[in-house]
Amino acid sequence: MDSARDGPQYRLNLENKIVLLNKKKFDLLRYIEKCGSITKASQQVKIPYRSALKYIEDLENDVNHTIVSTKRGGKGGGGGSKLTEYGKSILKEYRKVDSILKMHADVNEIEGTISDIDVENKIANIYLNGNKVILPLRGNFSINDKVLVLISPEDIFVMLEPQESSVRNVFEGKITSMELKDHLVRLTVNLGEISLYVDVTEYAREQLDLTLGKEVYIGFKAAAIAMVKI
Repeated sequence: MDSARDGPQYRLNLENKIVLLNKKKFDLLRYIEKCGSITKASQQVKIPYRSALKYIEDLENDVNHTIVSTKRGGKGGGGGSKLTEYGKSILKEYRKVDSILKMHADVNEIEGTISDIDVENKIANIYLNGNKVILPLRGNFSINDKVLVLISPEDIFVMLEPQESSVRNVFEGKITSMELKDHLVRLTVNLGEISLYVDVTEYAREQLDLTLGKEVYIGFKAAAIAMVKI
């Protein structure tokens, strides 16, 4: 995600081409599809018609694809604009990324660089505290890509000792804070380089005797992780 004058831009990867799209450009494309008119879409987004045309032109130049198809009308009308299939795919990718990042306030974020990829098993790896983090390979990613890894606090579990299981994302840490949140106990577990939020029930807190300063192990499955290229 990059910063821009009109708000943060999401880096979308379509057919190995990078598309930078912010909310204003997304809304312009969305209204073109909804209204069937660049003029009406620009009015909805509150930008000049010429600016709308420039946005579209720049996007099409970046991806070397036609995004908006325009048909001239005759005396009886029949003209208008609509998104091409490629244009619709841009909207789809933006919505996917946006839906993930809207979870921002309630998810853990880990920034890292992909160190290796197992294409056959569809997994990628980054390293945290020198330990390998196994990630699901969904989408087009390459070695050395910088990524943002998102994990819900509810998808992380707490152990007093590391256990043998299919879960290989296990890290040692220390509880540094505890608070009630939505009928759950939210723990902050410091892992050294970063801290992660973990949500547990009051019953689990009592059973594990979780207290401030206690050393624990946390774990999460690769399937519980969302990964976004940044």
